[in-house]
Order: sequence, then structure tokens, then C-alpha cells
Amino acid sequence: MLEVRNLTVHFGGVKALDGAMLTAPRGSVSALIGPNGAGKTTFFNCVTGLYRTGAGSVAWEGKDLTGLQPHHVAAEGLSRTFQNLALFTSLTVRQNVLAGTHRLGKAGFPRGVLRLPSTRREEKELGHIADAAIDEVGLSAFRDEPVGGLPYGTLKRVELARALASDPVLLLLDEPAGGLSHSEVDELRELILAIRERRELTVLLVEHHMGFVMSMCDHITVMNFGRTIAEGSPAAVQSDPAVVEAYLGAPA
Repeated sequence: MLEVRNLTVHFGGVKALDGAMLTAPRGSVSALIGPNGAGKTTFFNCVTGLYRTGAGSVAWEGKDLTGLQPHHVAAEGLSRTFQNLALFTSLTVRQNVLAGTHRLGKAGFPRGVLRLPSTRREEKELGHIADAAIDEVGLSAFRDEPVGGLPYGTLKRVELARALASDPVLLLLDEPAGGLSHSEVDELRELILAIRERRELTVLLVEHHMGFVMSMCDHITVMNFGRTIAEGSPAAVQSDPAVVEAYLGAPA
């Protein structure tokens, strides 16, 4: 499981995370929720090595990931999508997804330059992995299309395919339903659940769409002002007074 303890991050005089904690059980679909500015994306960035933490620890399956570089975190099987799409807009869908296979490659720069037979075999194998991820998220028809001209909902799936192409064991999704229509949200829910089942993944998502979260998640952590204020089942966090206050305010 993923265990994060007492995570603290400062940006100058701003305390973005203040002892935040989270547990994501193995095999679960878990969510990290909270009002705008609660520190959710900062939390993701710390878990995946993009931000340095001032204090606290991040552990996956008992291994300490605290302070590791992003590529070392990815090598442990953690893969993610981004709240603000991080795609190469001049490249095709397939080329973007191929970028996700990078951690699986073994050839290295010298063998790549020499174009050895083993390198060509590896490139072919990685291409098969990328194509399988594209098919898995339903983007076969867009395989060779530049991503720059594709609809927003399709771009979300490209990011998901790229994350899957790295063969993760923990999939972190930052606002996957953001900006999607009602029908697209429903389709995405079924897709994520099917992927979790098929690949036996653990999934952790940050999301504002409460219907999406409550209908698919086993475990929910709630943050406010950089602190964890509740953790448990969907029913438990919905009825927690601290959660109600964080979203609706305290009575006058």
C-alpha cells in the first residue's frame, strides 16, 4: 500500500502541506479530495518526486520513496497523469504514448546510436506496448493523429494511455474527470474500474467531481489547508462534521 506520513511543504511563507497523511490500500481505488487550494496537487507532486518535502515520509509497499527523483519513483512502478495536460502537442498519439514506455527500455544511448539488432527488437516490443495501451483506452482511431488538434476528453485518455504504457503498479490520476461531459465521466469511471480489475492496479485519484468519486472509490482521504481532516469509506467521510464544514462552512 501507499503510506504517506506527516508531509510538510513550504513555498516561501506559504505552508502548502502541514503534516498531511494518507493511506491507499493495495488494490483499492482511493481518492484525495478537498476544496480548492487544499494542497492536493502539491501532495501528488511530492509523492511522485516533482517537489521536495520539508518533512514527512512517502512509502510504497514498505519502500521509502521520500526524496527520490521522479524517474526513480517511476522505476518503482508509480505512474501519473497531470491536472494541466502535459502532452507533446506536435507529436502523434502513438508518439506521446511511446514516451510512457521509456522506463521499460534497456538499450541506452550508445546502442541506440549504433542501431543494433537488439535495439530494433526492443523498439518493436515497446511499440507493441504503446499500441496495446492505446487500444485499451479506446483511441485506436486516433493512433497517428497529432494530439494538438484533438478534443479535450480525448487528450485526457492519451495521458491515461501514456501512464499505462509504463506498466505501473500504482496509478495516480490528477483530476481525470475535470472538464469532461456527463457521458464522458460515466465512460471514464467504467474504463478506470475495468483497467484496475484487468491490470490488478492500485489507483489513487485527485478529483472535484463528487459523484464520480463516491460512485467508484473504496477509500477517501479529505484535505483542507494542507492538513488531512478525514479518512475512510465514502459514507464515513460524507458524514464527517469536519468535511461538511470544509465544503459548506461553519454555521454563523
